Formats: sequence, C-alpha cells, structure tokens
Amino acid sequence: MTSIVDDVTTSPPEPDMTQLRVVLARASAEAGWTFDELSERSGVSRQTLLNLNSGKHAGDLKTWLKLSRAFGVGLDELLEPVWL
Repeated sequence: MTSIVDDVTTSPPEPDMTQLRVVLARASAEAGWTFDELSERSGVSRQTLLNLNSGKHAGDLKTWLKLSRAFGVGLDELLEPVWL
C-alpha cells in the first residue's frame, strides 16, 4: 500500500510538450471550430493559436486556462495527454 508520503515524494512524469499541438488540434476538431472561432471564444489571439498549432510556442498557463474554458473542460482534462 502506498502512503501519502510516498505519493508526495514521487516525481511526476516528464511532460511530452509535443502533445500540446495534438491537444489543440483534437479539441478544435471536436468542437468544430476554426482558429478564428476559437480565438473569438477564448480571447486568445489567432496568431498565438497558430504558433501553438505549429509548435513554435508552448503557451503559458493563462493561455491554456482560457482555452480549457472555451472548450468547456478542466485544464487537467484538456492537458492530460501531455502527461501520459
């Protein structure tokens, strides 16, 4: 049985930042939104969305929080594939 202390001292897995592109593409496709629509709904600029989609930029916490709210999911749910 794992104790709470063991859970705290165990390091989380390293994130796979390349999955951010996949997360954005999948969520946009499921919502059926273009980048223009997502930009309008989230308040994230179209250029930032394009940079995220191309992998030029990973985004910051505020950006991903805005996107998760636009998609109607929690931040942890949206970014789960990054941690698998």
